[in-house]
Amino acid sequence: MRVQHDSYIYDGTFEGFLTVAVLCLRRHRAPASILPYYLTDNDAGLRVSTNFADSEHLYAVLGSVADAQVQQNASDFFLTAAVKKEITLFAYIYKALSTGPLISEDYSDPTVRLVRQAVLDLYREAQSVQTGVSFVHDGKMSAAVIDPRHSVLPLIRNQVLKREDIEDVALYDRRHCLLLRRKGELASLADIRHLAAADICSPEDLIEAIGTGSLCREGSGYDQAKCHSLTLRPMWYIAS
Repeated sequence: MRVQHDSYIYDGTFEGFLTVAVLCLRRHRAPASILPYYLTDNDAGLRVSTNFADSEHLYAVLGSVADAQVQQNASDFFLTAAVKKEITLFAYIYKALSTGPLISEDYSDPTVRLVRQAVLDLYREAQSVQTGVSFVHDGKMSAAVIDPRHSVLPLIRNQVLKREDIEDVALYDRRHCLLLRRKGELASLADIRHLAAADICSPEDLIEAIGTGSLCREGSGYDQAKCHSLTLRPMWYIAS
């Protein structure tokens, strides 16, 4: 694949990244940079709109050409805080499509080693956060705020949502602007950086923000009713 100086901007979701990866593969041009919109200027590259059909297709092909472990490694690595993770992940996907399932065990490859180490660090931190998170109760809600290095909420959300001490649960990752919420039988994980996320530094701030309704807008990242039919489940939706 020819190395070019193409720069891309995406919406910060895994599906958005995969959309860019599909575009690069179709162009037969390796990207110079792939960045979420909130880390770059809009004129610093081509802004790519998320295409769920393309992202779903690439994820499925990755599983058929390589295997489910490669799929898992890709989605897990996306959650890490690795430097230039998008470029590394694109290289990993390209190698997997070229090599097949053997890529998972090729520890002589520096990209594979980097992905493996970062994913191990991700799971270690997820375990630490899950066991160490402290919730504040106000009588109606259990709320907590975390600040992990890696984006661990997609990994620990099921355990958090199983809490039975109170119906309404809210857990906010202030570094990655992700809010995990359960209200009754409804649960969601949303990127709320477009909302009042900057002011949430403590469980009390989170309870107040939810109580005033500033974090109750609907997500626009995908159709939540249709997402359950996908093989590639969205990790979170974008609240706007």
